[in-house]
Amino acid sequence: MKNFFQDFIDEHEEIKISVVAVLIGLAAGYGNILFRYLIGVVQQFFYGSKDEYILYLLKTEPFYKVLFVPAIGGLAVGIIGLIFKSAKGHGVPDVIKAIALNKKISSSVALVKTVSSAITLGTGGSAGREGPIVQIGASIGSGIGRVFKYSSERMKGAIACGAAGGLAATFNAPIGGAMFAAEVLLGEFGLKTFSPIIISSVIATTVSRAYLGNHVTFEAPSYVLKSFLELPLYAILGIVCAVVGVAFIRIFYKFEDFFEELKIPKYVKPAIGGLLMGGIAIFSREIIGVGYDTIHEILISERVGVFLVVILILKIVATSLTLGSGGSGGLFVPSLFLGAATGGFMGWLFGLLFPDITAYSGAYGLVAMSAMLAATIRAPLTSILIIFEITQNYQIILPLMLSAIIANVVANYLEKESIFTWILKKQGINIKKGAEESILKGIKVKEIMEKDVVTFHEDTPFRQIKESFKRARNNYFPVLDHNDTLIGIISIEDIRSVIFEEGIEDIVVAGEIATKSNIVYLLPEEDLAKAIKKFNRKDLGALPVVEETPEGKLKFLGLLRRSDIAYAYNRAVADVKYES
Repeated sequence: MKNFFQDFIDEHEEIKISVVAVLIGLAAGYGNILFRYLIGVVQQFFYGSKDEYILYLLKTEPFYKVLFVPAIGGLAVGIIGLIFKSAKGHGVPDVIKAIALNKKISSSVALVKTVSSAITLGTGGSAGREGPIVQIGASIGSGIGRVFKYSSERMKGAIACGAAGGLAATFNAPIGGAMFAAEVLLGEFGLKTFSPIIISSVIATTVSRAYLGNHVTFEAPSYVLKSFLELPLYAILGIVCAVVGVAFIRIFYKFEDFFEELKIPKYVKPAIGGLLMGGIAIFSREIIGVGYDTIHEILISERVGVFLVVILILKIVATSLTLGSGGSGGLFVPSLFLGAATGGFMGWLFGLLFPDITAYSGAYGLVAMSAMLAATIRAPLTSILIIFEITQNYQIILPLMLSAIIANVVANYLEKESIFTWILKKQGINIKKGAEESILKGIKVKEIMEKDVVTFHEDTPFRQIKESFKRARNNYFPVLDHNDTLIGIISIEDIRSVIFEEGIEDIVVAGEIATKSNIVYLLPEEDLAKAIKKFNRKDLGALPVVEETPEGKLKFLGLLRRSDIAYAYNRAVADVKYES
């Protein structure tokens, strides 16, 4: 019976994949429950409430509590970060990197990220839940994939299933979670890949609803497009969101660079970030924590006018301080917050200018949440679907689609990297071009070329050449003049026609049999991606490395074999380890 069952599973692998997706979804769903519970515990300890909507409470807290509690949380996360590097950051880039480089994710990441993010968010850090839960879910997926001995290709799907389940559970948005995993993490929508992601996302959402109820994340009033003349206004809104989104990306990483260069102990940096954020929060409690309260007030048009510009700027700074200094949290909800504030202000402004054709300001805030998300994460389909799901307001779909697509296009024109891929680009990993090419572009020819190479002078007799071929590790020999200038290459092809002829060993010399025309060569400063293209021109096994002299000659420096590139690439991939 056991053999029959095993044979059946082996024959129908899609069943096994679906079962594993269910397990990952269950684990991710319960991971979300535990994560939210821990946030509530920390928040209860410091602020006396587990409620996500605590703005009313924060406004009554004394200034010293608002100032110092985020700093205490930052210090705790900094200390955890001394032992576990995965404690800091916003999580999603690490998941993207793990998938791109075929890496597993340590199971300890789930536990570390749960604790560190719960501390950051529970003490009022200006960040969101979704980044950590994506990383937590991805870690769970990777762990289950290891149990089932998944190949590296299958492991990508398992990680994506966990990430999708985590995001879907925290937002109560199964379609949005699945689309995020496919569009942002994997970058593909194949049926075999997408099906288990959908399963995991649905199961995780079901678990979340069983414990937390089936509630929309943001309550938004019913919306009706008052006039088709509004659509150009929503197009303008998309452009504005693109500009603000790109500004957020650049400012965020400027703060991160500042804290990286700060010459103080690493564990103190999150505390300083928390203290500075608390100092801002004294004057604007709206920037503390996730900010669901303020988003809700904008959507129902309770917050309008220049005030929204102020909290928009303060939220950018607060989030940059919290996460840029080493705190742990997500960038999804801060992007939604910025979108709501931008849209609320623009809606208020449009209402003053065109009162007869515009909807209420909150409608623009709702649309701008999607547009801002598209501008920051560069995933327009995810941005459209996730806002639709977390508000369950279909009437908004036309302006939602228009603004999100325009914001994505304009933001991509202004800044090629998303808020997730920016840090990967800084690490030398260009996801758009492929991780392999990014790694190859990061290695110079001069770093791996072989300098101790057997060469021939142009008058070297054929007898010596034959002996060298017998002992050599490669079949390519540079031919030089007496000034070490490259004049040709001898390969096995060059000597094949004369190797069996007798009596020529001391008559024929290297200069007579070498290939001298159209020599393909490398320069020491060229990267390996360019070197690969040169190798492929003639399917060569080795190329000379030269320095071009002012006189137009080629001074020989060394030799690079195709096998050297493969070895350097494998070593580089091994060095780019997922940090736990």
